[in-house]
Amino acid sequence: MIKCPNCGGELKFSPQDKVVKCEYCSSEFDPKELKKQAKEAKKREKIVGATTKATVYQCSQCGAELLTFDETAITFCSYCGSQAMLEGRMTKINNPDYIIPFKITKEECIAAYKKKINKAIFAPRYMKDDIVVEKFRGIYMPYCVYKMSFHDVAVNKGHKYTHSSGNYDYYDDYNLSTPVDSEYQGISYDLVSKLFDKYTKSLPYDFTKAEEFNPNYLIGFYSDVKDVRNDIYDSLVRKTVALDSAKRLNDSHKKTYAKYGCSTKVNMIMSERKIGMFPVYFLAIRDKNKNYIHYAVVNGQTGKIAMDIPFDFKKYILGSLIVAIILYSFINHAMFLLPKGVVIFSCIFLIISCVISNNQLNKISIVEKHYDDLGFTSSSNITKADIKKIKIPFKEKFKKYLYKQFIGIILGVLIVIFNPVSDLYYYGVAIINFLLAIWSFYDIVKERNLLVSSKLPQLERRGGDE
Repeated sequence: MIKCPNCGGELKFSPQDKVVKCEYCSSEFDPKELKKQAKEAKKREKIVGATTKATVYQCSQCGAELLTFDETAITFCSYCGSQAMLEGRMTKINNPDYIIPFKITKEECIAAYKKKINKAIFAPRYMKDDIVVEKFRGIYMPYCVYKMSFHDVAVNKGHKYTHSSGNYDYYDDYNLSTPVDSEYQGISYDLVSKLFDKYTKSLPYDFTKAEEFNPNYLIGFYSDVKDVRNDIYDSLVRKTVALDSAKRLNDSHKKTYAKYGCSTKVNMIMSERKIGMFPVYFLAIRDKNKNYIHYAVVNGQTGKIAMDIPFDFKKYILGSLIVAIILYSFINHAMFLLPKGVVIFSCIFLIISCVISNNQLNKISIVEKHYDDLGFTSSSNITKADIKKIKIPFKEKFKKYLYKQFIGIILGVLIVIFNPVSDLYYYGVAIINFLLAIWSFYDIVKERNLLVSSKLPQLERRGGDE
């Protein structure tokens, strides 16, 4: 716990003013100066070890852990939204290497959220409640920060055609040596299993603004506990940097490499892997039935936001009806549809809904198994090719969702083949098909809402350490 040097009151870091303020005597302190004073005090007391005291709170509902570095009491869990009180205990944590201080205030964070959610016309009302929005919490998330470098000569093999003799073509082989002075710093991935990779990819940080770790920046905020291995992203970082460095090298020597048919490669070396604490405003919103969680994540440095926005089905149907009336009016004036054309038109709707539903169901399978999130699976062996192969068996999809579309399409094909004299048969099938289409689009909304939802975290495995 860090107290005010003047009165012993509670200190809090102000992102707006970039200073640590006392709640009681209104004193202001430079975080770096406070750190220097703390270091000097440690030297005087002959205390050894780079650790910081904190209170760790564990949620009794989902097992999530958060740290606080002042006397702030946590009344609900940021991950599952539980209103249950959390049990706290004192602990010591190893200091990370870097920290990016909060630059965005909570008020600015809420303003960014409201601006985005107000643009979402199909968003349910409970996503916009002020009581919900006030639950935004500033949390420092642990990140693994990489430094990759190559300061040497890159040797790439090439060849060039020289001549032909009989049935043989002759080539000369070359080794193309290119001096490379390359360095990548600040490539970072979160080390928290419940902060899914889809959010961290959407919210990049400016690592040039990172500072040496200073516990004074943590005052007034929470901090999450690292639960993912430090090395889980190593292969992904190596692959990303290798592709980018090869592309840059090829772009700068395009003519030479093309002349000798050379494929470029730079063997980047990992020179550093350290831990940094990055600022996030985090919000967990339970759906109406309290079965799922929707997350909103705001970058505490840049203010950029990533969030799950489900559809309210009533709003969606109303909007769809308005669009359908406009389209019908246009089609009615632009062309004359025969009864057979109406049936074909209804079948096209069903085919479109079938394709959308099929794709969404495959994505749901990937999301539910967390195959798109290395931090959760803690397995770097899963490739993009493996993810593409993951599909729900067609039998299961047909039984649960796709049978409606197939019934309508079969009815449409049969009526066109038999070609009855009375138009009533065509209009009857068209009405049935449009009703089936509405039903299938209701399923699509349900599926989409599952894609932007997470199951309530009920003490599930976090990362690969447990």
